[in-house]
Amino acid sequence: MKKIVLLILVMVFTNTIIAQTKIRPGMRLGFNSATITESNLDERIGLNAAFYANFRFAPFYALQPELVYSQQGGNSTLSNQPDLKISYLSVALANKFFFSPKMGLHVLLGPSLDFDIENNFINIVNGDNDTEVTPIDISLFGGIGYEFDFGLGIEARYKHGLIDVDLFNDYDYYNGSDENSSFNSVFQIGISYTFQY
Repeated sequence: MKKIVLLILVMVFTNTIIAQTKIRPGMRLGFNSATITESNLDERIGLNAAFYANFRFAPFYALQPELVYSQQGGNSTLSNQPDLKISYLSVALANKFFFSPKMGLHVLLGPSLDFDIENNFINIVNGDNDTEVTPIDISLFGGIGYEFDFGLGIEARYKHGLIDVDLFNDYDYYNGSDENSSFNSVFQIGISYTFQY
């Protein structure tokens, strides 16, 4: 009997939380300033775009799963080396912490799993890729933003990769010895719109 009562209480509690949670879809568009650490590459300006679902669990907290397209890499400083252009499709999980329940100012942080669209596992196995850039990256990001009541938002983020971009040591974009690890580093700024219900 105790198990049945406990199960009913858990179901009621869960349904109450879900009913009070505001779920709103949205999209974001912005610019990147990307580079590769420990390299002789200059910054590359690119685009980022995202679709997301915003789960507002509490006045001070929202969880936002995202599907993101991001142009990263770097521009070559040497005439005999091409630019390194990497396009990622990422699955990110942004945690948003609001300074006040009635104020749109917030900080955000979270992880993302990034898949290189052009130099992926399939192309590497088939030998169809131009450069053997590591096909995935795991990144951490943090930033600050502001959301207006009518759904428009602005955001600035910094994202840093955790996996060596040249894990296979297959190309010579880098200064120094082969012991140096090179990571994605990107500043992002964007405008978002979250649909209101």
